[in-house]
Amino acid sequence: MQACEAPSVSDRVVAYDRAVQAGPCHYPVLVRIGRQAGEGLAEAVRGLGGARFLVVAASGAPARQLGAAVAALALVGKVLVVRGERVALRLPVPTPDTVVVAVGGGRTVRSVLGWARRGQVVAVPTTLAAMSEAYVLPGSDGPRAPALLWCRPDLLDGPQHAGLYPLLRDVLAICPYHLDSVAGRLRADGRYEPAVLASFVALCQEAQAGVLTFDPLGQGPAAVLRYGQGTAQGLLLAALLGERLGLLGAEGVAAHLRLLARAGLATELGPGPGAEVARELVLLRALGRPRVAGGSVLTPVPAEEVRALRGFAAAPVPAPEVGRVDYPVPSARAARPTVAA
Repeated sequence: MQACEAPSVSDRVVAYDRAVQAGPCHYPVLVRIGRQAGEGLAEAVRGLGGARFLVVAASGAPARQLGAAVAALALVGKVLVVRGERVALRLPVPTPDTVVVAVGGGRTVRSVLGWARRGQVVAVPTTLAAMSEAYVLPGSDGPRAPALLWCRPDLLDGPQHAGLYPLLRDVLAICPYHLDSVAGRLRADGRYEPAVLASFVALCQEAQAGVLTFDPLGQGPAAVLRYGQGTAQGLLLAALLGERLGLLGAEGVAAHLRLLARAGLATELGPGPGAEVARELVLLRALGRPRVAGGSVLTPVPAEEVRALRGFAAAPVPAPEVGRVDYPVPSARAARPTVAA
């Protein structure tokens, strides 16, 4: 099948719905694909009981995704659209009968969620990465989460590379039993069928719900979601640091390289922070097994260890031969210090 710039959208609506329970917060994650999927959003927001909708859209929110959300909301009540979260956040806090709808990336969703306080917020993420993250914020009277997360992966345009970070992180650090399945569906060109993207989003939501249930603010085991510090390069750095410090074995490093290569992402460390990298990192002892010391999954990492890694890069990963997956594993050129397991 010839690749196209935007995923095709079929008439048939398919649901990949999940739910997140994070401490006292519970919200549905509706992951839908199909031309008529917007009707599902209208049906879901009816249950929130709001008579008006204040849509706070990021200034760069794609017109197609914003238009689809507004059209669905208009079937239920009055809709006011404010472009630019900075403008919206200067407005008075909405009244209880107003449902706030955040349309944009993860930063927009979090900003609006914090601003609306205890009001009802519907999150409509517009990037793959934002669709693949759970949203729970600290509040003065307890954790705060959206009333609903609405995801339309079929409306994403263009290749998807950077947005794969949550998927790779979750597979490597939380649910490595999905590694072979995910590796088999990753594409180096970044072009995916909507159903594949929807399955990726559902996997991430399910994995994160598993660690957030009893640790909604990520101060304990759920701090594993910091693995990689938000980037694919961070995942590679963490793997190589784990190997250098005697924690992660060759198979674990190879798994990182395998997923990165399959996803069309760099398998070598590029220019990046050295001493400025976080002093404490999540490091793995094995796939799905973060190092834990003193009750924390964060490991103090001396800046010199990061600088030492910047002196070498992982060997490039060649395109796999048909019927064979064989990835070289890098090894540090300097003597490897160890940390207490």
